[in-house]
Amino acid sequence: MTGTVYRRLMHGCIFCSIVAGEAPAHVIHEDDHTLAFLDIAPFSPGHSLVIPKAHTDDFWSVDEDTAATVMRSAHRVADRLRRALEPEGMNLLQATRSVAFQTVFHLHVHVIPRWSTDTMGPPPWPKPVAPASELSAMAGRILGS
Repeated sequence: MTGTVYRRLMHGCIFCSIVAGEAPAHVIHEDDHTLAFLDIAPFSPGHSLVIPKAHTDDFWSVDEDTAATVMRSAHRVADRLRRALEPEGMNLLQATRSVAFQTVFHLHVHVIPRWSTDTMGPPPWPKPVAPASELSAMAGRILGS
């Protein structure tokens, strides 16, 4: 990692400590604005986290340019993992706020290699098809906001 200290680091944030070089991490990608490292509690081999170097709490707190930069780095990490590990698939997961299972409040994207033999299972949400009228009403509500 570079020795540069970034202005928007938050005291007590483990990811900011990693950016500052004060906490250990197994870094697999770094550029001027993002850092990617292996998750210390991986779901599968290669499970990685991509973060912006400047502290931002979550996806709702980040500006569009930073969000695009993080996603570009997630794409690069996913490609690197694909070449190195040859997974059968890949999940990208981003959780905003505790109700969505966010536990570290510094924006991060999980890049999770997947194999048919892993134990992640199906998505946790129900799969019934919503009526067209319900979808139409929801689209109208969202577009009207």
